[in-house]
Amino acid sequence: MSFRELYMHHVSPTLFGVNGDYDSARIVVMGIPFDSAATGVPGARYAPRRIREVSVELETFHPATGLDVEFANVFDAGDLPLVTCVDSLVRVVGRVVEEVYDSGKRIISLGGDHFVSYPVISTVARKTGRLGVLVFDAHMDLRDEYPFDCRYSHATVFRRLLEENSNIEVAYFRPRGWSKEEYLYAKETKRVQVLGDEAEVDDWFRRAENVYVTIDIDAVDPSFAPGTGTPEPFGLHPDTVRKIIEETFPRYSQKIRGLDIVEVNPLVDVNDVTSRLAAKLLMYALVGLLPYLG
Repeated sequence: MSFRELYMHHVSPTLFGVNGDYDSARIVVMGIPFDSAATGVPGARYAPRRIREVSVELETFHPATGLDVEFANVFDAGDLPLVTCVDSLVRVVGRVVEEVYDSGKRIISLGGDHFVSYPVISTVARKTGRLGVLVFDAHMDLRDEYPFDCRYSHATVFRRLLEENSNIEVAYFRPRGWSKEEYLYAKETKRVQVLGDEAEVDDWFRRAENVYVTIDIDAVDPSFAPGTGTPEPFGLHPDTVRKIIEETFPRYSQKIRGLDIVEVNPLVDVNDVTSRLAAKLLMYALVGLLPYLG
């Protein structure tokens, strides 16, 4: 029995109602319902289920490519069991991701708080050469400890990844919530950069060897994405994120190793607009990847 079969439990509905076959699928979706590392309003553990539920209510046909995501050969592996222990999360996620990655597939993860990215990216980094991580996030998540004496939380995730993986470089797209500690660390480490526009993102993709994309929904302005635990004013317009996905994913699909979307909190959402936004961004990501993966 594989780790995927051992740990994952099937869900209904699947993301966009996909019904692909694992062996032939090039992309595998997995839910990670974990929010024990969050410091804001809890509830992100409910996001994988809610994003899937609203995804089947959305139109999934993309006229420009002729692709209907509902009928794409994407395998939804279901959700990991609900755990509250960071050590268990890291161990279980690492095993499943390694197995999926070794089978030559791309991984799309549904969080969960932003700490769920840590075991996924760590595992992918061990399997690649240089790995560039493109981060859409209101915050830097570069704290050393947050809250006090806690080294593994959603506010420390990229600090730990950079410290523990010398082959990782991190690029943020227009973050807006900095602490002085994070600012000084970013300047000191030399492996952190901030991108200010779409042209800089394209240039970053062009120079990267391998890419992982992580989307914290609080990167988007809370007027468009109220359903998140740590909202921050003056955020991105969702169309900016969509445009970057539509323009870079097809061009650089062979470099992209994985993607996640995190920090959606259905408990504080309004009419599911944040879950729907997350689902729609995932649809554009699939449209950008599927036709080019062979």
